[in-house]
Amino acid sequence: MSDSPLAPPWEDPRKVLARHGQAPSRRFSQNFLVSQPVVEAIAEAVAPRDDERVVELGPGAGTLTAALLRRGARVLAVEKDRRMIALLREELGAIPRFEVREGDAAALDLAALLGEDAPPVAIAGNLPYAITGAIFRALVEQRARIDRAVVMVQREVRDRLLAEPGTKAYGALGVFVCAAFDVVPVLMVKPGAFFPPPRVNSAVVRLVPHATPRAEETESFRRVVRAAFDQRRKTLRNALSSLAPTERVEEALRAAGVDPGARGETLSVEAFDLLARALE
Repeated sequence: MSDSPLAPPWEDPRKVLARHGQAPSRRFSQNFLVSQPVVEAIAEAVAPRDDERVVELGPGAGTLTAALLRRGARVLAVEKDRRMIALLREELGAIPRFEVREGDAAALDLAALLGEDAPPVAIAGNLPYAITGAIFRALVEQRARIDRAVVMVQREVRDRLLAEPGTKAYGALGVFVCAAFDVVPVLMVKPGAFFPPPRVNSAVVRLVPHATPRAEETESFRRVVRAAFDQRRKTLRNALSSLAPTERVEEALRAAGVDPGARGETLSVEAFDLLARALE
């Protein structure tokens, strides 16, 4: 991929912020990546094709944005902080392949952003940790519009996404995301790679939609998974009693080939799917 002559070279975002008289905002949970190797590794994991559209969530001072532009991507940045929008327009607005729009990454609507008939796009972003769950829900719901996503999350979230059934980290988030995407770890990131440093370790993961989802996220599927993990220590017979009479729950468990005395944390994504279908 050829670099664009209009894309700016690497610059420490602390210098960019200082140039505009700005500082990280607690309100927006801003932690800016200041490690060039980490930024370049994320851009490399996105691996945009020449002139490919990439939707970047929370671009901040545009550090990853510039790295993607240097790789030939067309970047549509979605930013909630109007200070950063003004900064991005001044720093990158002259580049034809760059566009920034005001918006909330937690309420991502790709159809509204790109048009109903737009082909699947790449997603990238250093996600504000306070809204990680909401962003993942949006990605799962819109998986058909996504070619791949490379995102920064807390290490704890990364561990939950990669957890196997029967482990402590396995939970509802992992079931929902892994039903829709193959999750691949990219790299671990220490607090010192950010300004200001967060209090947790971080990680980058790459999500690629399954050609055929491991489970269809119906309302029944969501209810079953949530009920199973809301009361992790209860058997499925008891945990699902809020969804249907005990006799109906036991009938569904038998139909799905699941031991009524098992706990939800032992079920695979596919087993949850069978159980949800049996309960419908």
